[in-house]
Amino acid sequence: MDSEDTFGIYRRFGFLYSRVLLSKQDEIRRLEDSLDDMDRRDATSSNQTRKCLKSQAKDFARTSINGSQTRKELLGIVEGKLYEYGQFLLQAQQMVALNKPADRDHLSVQNFLENGYEENGEKLRPLMAADSEFIYRKEDLVTLRPGRESAWLDAFVERLLKMIHCKPVQETRLKSNNPHIHYYTKRRVDRLVTLIIGGLMLLLLVVPTYALYRVTTNMEGASATNATCIGILLVATLMFSAILSLFTKAKRHEILGASAA
Repeated sequence: MDSEDTFGIYRRFGFLYSRVLLSKQDEIRRLEDSLDDMDRRDATSSNQTRKCLKSQAKDFARTSINGSQTRKELLGIVEGKLYEYGQFLLQAQQMVALNKPADRDHLSVQNFLENGYEENGEKLRPLMAADSEFIYRKEDLVTLRPGRESAWLDAFVERLLKMIHCKPVQETRLKSNNPHIHYYTKRRVDRLVTLIIGGLMLLLLVVPTYALYRVTTNMEGASATNATCIGILLVATLMFSAILSLFTKAKRHEILGASAA
């Protein structure tokens, strides 16, 4: 599974993270209630005890009575629990922020785990059935691969290379001798994708400009010419917005600003 970035798919154990976070949260809540009870008892006790609520030095100098915890000891426990809870909460946030695997990548790993590979004429599975069961928990899976802006276009290019029987280069051929597993050089796929996107952007710039030129030189009548030009600009703007949405991760307000410009 380390042979390709797209195969780095694992579980994030979201249910267990929630269980642990709720347990730690409730533990801190009980400590909070104990601290509130201590404050209320001191507030209704003698004048000397009430001073402990107003002076940290007096409160920390107070000794334990009958083995009960002092406020200093309780705050120390709370501090440790809060730090532990905060660290775990941030870790859970990072897990949630990981990208979900693309359907194509998930299907590739699933097929590999189910169908296995051949070695000396014998079909072998890389993992036992119980160990590969995680791949069916799709809602709980994350990928270690950083999201690409045109991942679906990468998949289209790789399918195209497979359809035209493009042979992999030596560096990818060494990864596997299985004829049903295909690796393509990521660097070369990226170059081809960049070339395709660059060609689309060039067409999007040249075609509307040429169309406007032909309209203004061949059509007669100012009203008809203006209407046609507005129509061309509208279509070109819609196409530009569509390309931004399909090929990039631009947000809605970014697409709106780019289209307005």
